[in-house]
Amino acid sequence: MNWLKKTKRYFIWRNVGLAWLLALGIIVGIFWINQISPFGNQNLLMSDMGTQYIPLLTALRHALVYRVFHMYTFSQSLGVSVVPTLAYYLMSPFNIIVVGFSAANVPMAASLIIMLKVATIAATMTWFLQRHFQTTQKMTVIFALGFSFCGFVAMNYFDLMWLDALIILPLMTDGLDQLMTHRRLAPFFWWLLAGIITNYYLGYMLGLFSLCYFSCRWLVSSTATWRQWGAFAGTVGLSGMSAAIILVPTGLGMLQTAKGTAKLLNFRVVPTFGLEFFNQFGIGASDYRQRLMHAPTVFVSSAVVLLVLVYVVHPNIERRQKYAVIGLLGVLFLSMWIRVLNTVWHFMQAPAGFPFRNVFFFSFVCVMVAFAAWQAGPQQIPRHWQWGLPLIQAGLLAAGSASIGLMLRLVRGHSHELTQYYQAIQTIHWGSVIGAWGFILATGVVIFGTRRQLQQGLLALLVVAEVSGNFILAMRHTKWGNQVAYQQAYRVENQQMGQINDPDGQLYRVQNENTLINQAYQSTYNNYNDSLLFNFHGVTGYSSTLNETTRVTLAQLGLYSDNVRRISAVGLTPVTTMLLGVKKTVRLTRTGSLTKPTEGYIGMGFAVPAALQQVQLSSDALQNQEQILQALLPRQTPYLTTAKLLNSQVTHVPTAKTYKYHHRVKLRVMTNGWTYLWAPSGKTKYTTMRVGTRYVTPTMAMNGQTGLIKLGKFQAGQTVTLHFAATYPIAAYHIRVATLQQRAFLQAKRVLLRQRLSLRTTGHHWQTQLVGQVNGTTQRRQLYLSLPFDTGWRVTVNGQSVAGKRVLNGLMAIPLQTGKNRVVLTYHVPGGQLGAMLSIIGIGTFILGNWWRQRRPRRP
Repeated sequence: MNWLKKTKRYFIWRNVGLAWLLALGIIVGIFWINQISPFGNQNLLMSDMGTQYIPLLTALRHALVYRVFHMYTFSQSLGVSVVPTLAYYLMSPFNIIVVGFSAANVPMAASLIIMLKVATIAATMTWFLQRHFQTTQKMTVIFALGFSFCGFVAMNYFDLMWLDALIILPLMTDGLDQLMTHRRLAPFFWWLLAGIITNYYLGYMLGLFSLCYFSCRWLVSSTATWRQWGAFAGTVGLSGMSAAIILVPTGLGMLQTAKGTAKLLNFRVVPTFGLEFFNQFGIGASDYRQRLMHAPTVFVSSAVVLLVLVYVVHPNIERRQKYAVIGLLGVLFLSMWIRVLNTVWHFMQAPAGFPFRNVFFFSFVCVMVAFAAWQAGPQQIPRHWQWGLPLIQAGLLAAGSASIGLMLRLVRGHSHELTQYYQAIQTIHWGSVIGAWGFILATGVVIFGTRRQLQQGLLALLVVAEVSGNFILAMRHTKWGNQVAYQQAYRVENQQMGQINDPDGQLYRVQNENTLINQAYQSTYNNYNDSLLFNFHGVTGYSSTLNETTRVTLAQLGLYSDNVRRISAVGLTPVTTMLLGVKKTVRLTRTGSLTKPTEGYIGMGFAVPAALQQVQLSSDALQNQEQILQALLPRQTPYLTTAKLLNSQVTHVPTAKTYKYHHRVKLRVMTNGWTYLWAPSGKTKYTTMRVGTRYVTPTMAMNGQTGLIKLGKFQAGQTVTLHFAATYPIAAYHIRVATLQQRAFLQAKRVLLRQRLSLRTTGHHWQTQLVGQVNGTTQRRQLYLSLPFDTGWRVTVNGQSVAGKRVLNGLMAIPLQTGKNRVVLTYHVPGGQLGAMLSIIGIGTFILGNWWRQRRPRRP
């Protein structure tokens, strides 16, 4: 008996290893065909991989290599707790691979991580299929490939954080099987916990799927009891509690992002797609251009789809089993099709691009059902179904493709969201459709018209060819990066930035105006996360964990924000460099860096009067800066003097698509200093803006949005002629041009310099601590800090604990004593201690409860 068990175990692990190697070989071949590093010079510097994951993985590598594990970072915008970012992006154990690569080769490490993850998905799926169906057939490997190369993977492989959920899903589902059949709770508990910890966002989806799957199995089980529901609910609850060390601080952090506000429009009972759903079962239905908006990517190979249809009509499969499977697939389908259900599955938020992230659950069940049909013998279905099912499959695919143009005409004028959606997917790849028909026909012939042994080999070839072809077609039109250019530019830029950023431990911020690595990107790269790449402190940031109050505050001060996940440095002025502690501006070249001090830098804080606490920021950046300066040092005349309008001419250009009014505005500057334009309506075309013959186009494409535009430095009485295009006919009502009076500003700066704060970073691993000294007076008994307000800061002044206050909407101030003040700020992750305690209780309770449960005699 032991020998039989060992033999069975050998075959199981043989198939698992075979699946891993075969999947790895396929993905290596796909990367080799596309010449993606390490097999060529193209790399993954595109989309979210280039703008978020590579910088984050580089920062993670720095932390691991140099063992710097602070829980607060100043390299994401103004500063933020790192826990939400870790939980959202970086908790995968595969990420440790970056330690084996240099920082310049992190894109190559990302390629390796993706390849290993795809191979591991195939391995865990093979393990599950063998365990679930009690078989050691090699065909489990082929069906596992359908899942590891499903449409979700092909379209989102570069969002590599999500792939861990596909690795864990088969293992978690096997745990549910063991809970039902053997009353074993531990596998389900630990794999669900692993899913939550590696990516809490998809871990939440894993929990929802476990409920759907368990309900399905319970309904068809002949030994189902209500006690099983209690075991399931208790295990889910304790698994979630055990992840509290991640979930609690992450939840508190994510509530500070734009995700903390739900939109009622996302909770409507309306459809999100149409018949084009069936188009996605064929190869090449979507590609890189449609990554942000597409139908559910349900591709799992023609063989899997055909066998799902076989399962429904198979005479030897019980009706109750069929109804349960159809019900489970129906629930998963509705979770994508009905907007409110789709929102619930996506953590109560509609995805901002990369939609239907829960689609891989549907693909998973399809593969499982298809293998059940394969085991039942597909040739046993009636002859008319053997002819009819491939025709039905091909007809649905054709109908899905042909319906897109019709649906676009039907929804235009009725639904803005659906109109945008159908416009994005209206490109139909008819060559791919014909290829999909070919695979359907060939698959039907193999499944219904060949002998079993020959059938297996031919079907394996078809599936491998189809999943490989779909992945390659999904990569069409990808704007790859250049690995050699990135390596060379990164090494030069990293060396130069290392000499600039706080080498003595002093905390300050740097404005990086131009970077060398941009040449390695084929697509536009806006340098939001360069501070993560090169380990300096900046102002910009781009991530789903960006603090919304911080972002809004910076936008109110005039910095350009494209959306709720991005904040740039476009719009900085001497006033905001003073407020934000920006000490230097840097422009890099291949031979060195051009570094100059900013006009406004004082330090990371300064003593201020109580009046600053009363300033309420509005949507007018120039007005906000004026209010702040007046609160710091009041004066009768304004700091920001509005330019005098001399005349304005407008030309209507009816052929222009959006910006039909071309303006010529003549102004007289009333004081010496930097002059700025503010267009609060956000209906201005900045790419056409020039002063005389000199273009003042901002470094980012911000047409139609708001942000302070630097027009230049002028003298009092100087005439300026401004040219730009806009959607409005009267420029005087929609723009304001003002000059920061240089002498008045420098006077205010000299006053504030007398009571400046110089901060240094101290503390040990895991702890972020800032120490500085500042003088307080009776007129200035508050310390303004260039830090976002965060309840995690514990502040002491001269050894006494004080409470931080919110100032200027999202920044921080603390009370001072008269005379010298030694200020110490120590960061404690909000919810960290509570989360750790709950995790200990959750794991301890499960271990003790499971032990006690196993000791009790089972009831008959």
